[in-house]
Amino acid sequence: MNQEERLIRILNYLETYKTMNIKQMCESFDISRDTARRDIVELTKQEMVVRTHGGVALQSFHKKIDDYRYRSNTESETKKLIGKKAASMITDNEMIYLDVSTTVNFIAEFLKAKQVTIVTNSIDSAYELAQSEDTTIHFLGGVLNKSTRHVTGFSSIEKLKDYHFNKVFIGAAGITEDGIYYGSEEDIHYKRELIKHADQVFLLIDHTKHNHRQNYRALTFESIDTIITNHSMPNNLYKFIEKQGVEVLVTDTE
Repeated sequence: MNQEERLIRILNYLETYKTMNIKQMCESFDISRDTARRDIVELTKQEMVVRTHGGVALQSFHKKIDDYRYRSNTESETKKLIGKKAASMITDNEMIYLDVSTTVNFIAEFLKAKQVTIVTNSIDSAYELAQSEDTTIHFLGGVLNKSTRHVTGFSSIEKLKDYHFNKVFIGAAGITEDGIYYGSEEDIHYKRELIKHADQVFLLIDHTKHNHRQNYRALTFESIDTIITNHSMPNNLYKFIEKQGVEVLVTDTE
């Protein structure tokens, strides 16, 4: 197999698995480490991939990691206020679920309730909660998504069926009168299964998500009990949500 053929196969592999290391290249194509490094140099020269520690990744995948870090820092004070308000909704001895969201993550920082059992698939939430002696943490199994720092997959969805939550806290990529949007198709199935097992569902969003669509509509407002956001929504959106019987809490006015 010549280099051109290998490069095509490497790119095909990356389309599915996003990253590939030198060891995988050597085993897949029966080549030496030096040959694998030359292939990496050629791919990066053509700007088809980005070099990572020990291998390569699709540029789009590498960008997703940067995007998550960017989102974590963007509007951080706003997200803290929303997370703090959400944390105040939790009472002693409850069973709750914390979704993967840069806003939901702040709940763990401000949680004051005692003897709370928390289920999550977020690495960041689990890490923050591990500092508390008043919480029991259930971490869902699955495949680690390195870009968004959470575990996902069929086993995670199936495990949700073992629980019943007093409260569930989720984020979103956008909301319009049509419903609640996410950037990943997988979110559709996960979120729909999650809300089946909750007494109350809280949606945490900052103002940048108001009247914003994303790729996939996963939920309607019938699924949501309370929305916590940082300032007033556009009038058309607020009136529509109010008609659906959803409570809207705005941190900037409190």
